[in-house]
Amino acid sequence: MTIHKVTAFITRTGRQGQPQLLLFQHPQAGVQLPAGTVDEGEEWPTAVLREAFEETGLTHLTIHCTLGQIDNELAAGEAVLNQDSCILSQPDETSLPFAPLFSRGMTFNVGERNGRFRRITYLEYDQLPNPQTITLFIDGWLPEEHLSWRKTRRYVHLLCHENTPDRWTLPSDRSHVFTPFWADLQPKPAVVHPQNRWLDDVYDQLLRPRS
Repeated sequence: MTIHKVTAFITRTGRQGQPQLLLFQHPQAGVQLPAGTVDEGEEWPTAVLREAFEETGLTHLTIHCTLGQIDNELAAGEAVLNQDSCILSQPDETSLPFAPLFSRGMTFNVGERNGRFRRITYLEYDQLPNPQTITLFIDGWLPEEHLSWRKTRRYVHLLCHENTPDRWTLPSDRSHVFTPFWADLQPKPAVVHPQNRWLDDVYDQLLRPRS
């Protein structure tokens, strides 16, 4: 099974006529682009508009064009969840699960096999890109059928058709507060790894005048 992802490159023309890109500040994970997982049975155009709304609050967006795709962005030793799952403490369905419940589309480092289970490690930090503390570390197990080995990503250029402040806030999941903001495209804005690769892939296309 392939897990499909989308990334929204939302642009507008700034007050001085310069192109701007919408980013958001995650309270722990740094400056990011709106992105997420295509739900089962969902088409990618619906998914990219939904993810853009969930992470920015914007509703007046249109799809301008697609900008490319990564055929498989998983590295060696990585797998992606194909269903919502809790990581288990032992390679046994009846063993104690760790909190939290992880969402379909999350990527993990995968290790040894034990029967139908694979060893999983997960790290979460207090802040990125300059972490000071590990806030969550899980070393556990998942049934191998909960994992997929292929993750595609489609880049989509969206246009914003509503007036917004230069910066605003909105509540998100896990009691987080996101801060979307407009950034000039020149010079190239900084975003966290690996999203900096996404921006590099499409940067020249975003700078071209729209036809």
